[in-house]
Amino acid sequence: MRKLFLLLPVVLLLSGCASEWSGEVRFKVREVREISSGPMVFLDVEGDKPTGLQLISAGSAEPDQLPADVKPGEVVVCQVKQTDDDNLDGGNTRTSVGPCRRP
Repeated sequence: MRKLFLLLPVVLLLSGCASEWSGEVRFKVREVREISSGPMVFLDVEGDKPTGLQLISAGSAEPDQLPADVKPGEVVVCQVKQTDDDNLDGGNTRTSVGPCRRP
């Protein structure tokens, strides 16, 4: 029982290390092109990066996540969700971009 009591703080610490951020981010469409898996839209963060968002200055999204006739140079506002399961080294950060809309 004493060993379990000693492990409790470690388990609580590790379970509390996950983090999640979600919000809207302004992007400028850099290019729309075909890659091996199909069409992809490449985006650059427009303006300041929101507080709490990690390691992102650019992103990509599938065309179905953006307005149908989006063109390079246009600004869009996208829902971004970022999760990090361990939050210790930032190495496991996953970022999803979309859906997007015109401002």
